[in-house]
Amino acid sequence: MSPPTPPAPAALPPGDPRLPLHARLRDALAARLAAGEWPHGAALPAEAQLAHGYGVALQTMRRALGQLAAEGLVERRHGRGTFSRLAPAASSMLRFFRLADPAAGGAILPESRILEAAAAPLPAAFARRLGRAPGSPALRLHRLRSWQGEVLLAETIHLPLPEAAPLLDLAPDAYGALLYPLLAERCGLVVARVEDEISVARADARTALALGVAAGEAVIAAERTAFDATGRAVEARLAFGRADRFRYRASAA
Repeated sequence: MSPPTPPAPAALPPGDPRLPLHARLRDALAARLAAGEWPHGAALPAEAQLAHGYGVALQTMRRALGQLAAEGLVERRHGRGTFSRLAPAASSMLRFFRLADPAAGGAILPESRILEAAAAPLPAAFARRLGRAPGSPALRLHRLRSWQGEVLLAETIHLPLPEAAPLLDLAPDAYGALLYPLLAERCGLVVARVEDEISVARADARTALALGVAAGEAVIAAERTAFDATGRAVEARLAFGRADRFRYRASAA
């Protein structure tokens, strides 16, 4: 009897061929995490098995898993393996996370990069949404969200102080891929609902540079206010995204 034929390597996201292989692997695994293939606490397949499945070197797979671990999406336990860290709170927050890629099979967990995290007075527009006085203290985050090597969103986020004070001492690379689970774990701020307002704007120089578009080009502007169960506003966000990547879909019973 002939030996069984080994399974074909799993497909990697197409992405930018100039993107390092470990970064493309990170996106492939993040898509599987977002889809719920490995719930909180579940063990991922062994590194060697994953590497074989994708047809890559073991060291390359280890780099991809290391990036996911640095983002807080998985936990690597010495001698035991790699385990999902998408806790129930994180999984539930995915309902507020509306980035998707048909090639990835739905929801995705893009890579997040904090460019700036600092205490700053609230601008009037953000203060109004948070129900605070203009100039009130807040934690301001500037964040980029990328998928397959392309920046999808450039975000400015304001979190009220002192409620978000436990995040002030975090290094930029310690924020991870999802903000809401971090707010719940570190600050006791549990987001129960969000309000989003979508409009079209023109990219200023900073936004254009981040998104790779021309200054003055049309971009999608998404204003989000997040609330806890008592109705208190706990986050005000302004995100800009490329108009050519924007799709809106709704259904009603």
